[in-house]
Amino acid sequence: MPTAMMIEKVTLDAPEKRRKFTVGVIGCGRIGLPTACLFAEAGFKVIGVDVNARTVDLLNKSRAPFSETGLRDLIEKHVKNGSFRATTNIRETASVSDIILFVVPTPIDKKKKPEYSTIERPCKEVGLGLRAGSIVVVASTTGPGTTETLVKETLENASGLKAGVDFGLAHSPTRAAPGRVLKDLAIYA
Repeated sequence: MPTAMMIEKVTLDAPEKRRKFTVGVIGCGRIGLPTACLFAEAGFKVIGVDVNARTVDLLNKSRAPFSETGLRDLIEKHVKNGSFRATTNIRETASVSDIILFVVPTPIDKKKKPEYSTIERPCKEVGLGLRAGSIVVVASTTGPGTTETLVKETLENASGLKAGVDFGLAHSPTRAAPGRVLKDLAIYA
């Protein structure tokens, strides 16, 4: 099987082909969880990671931690068929994932500056489990250059791998309206 970095369009043109690939979604909040469910709906195996053990427990019991039209049905469907599960273990998820998406919040501090520790800490854990050939996508809102500096350096230092050579690295921020994330992502993504 080709690594994620070597994927061609024909490799993903049918759900049965997509099942060979695992997508790890770091952050099961209002953007991350619908994103994870849509990857599962497209045929990928998906592992959702969240720091909140209660959220993980709810998800593994096929329950949604918040209200979003259509979300509960997707969670139930994909937990039941085994294409989605949730965990708190970032490193383990990275070690089995072909594609890793960061969909974590970027809070603003008292000085109105982004607080990137919410990205840096999970980046280090991903780096410790990162496999050669994987693709890492930062879907969180970040300032210019954050992926090329903070994220890249943290992943490279923790993994011993080189971005662009041993693993792919991309930035693709997600924009969607709360309460219609599934609909917005399905239309615009």
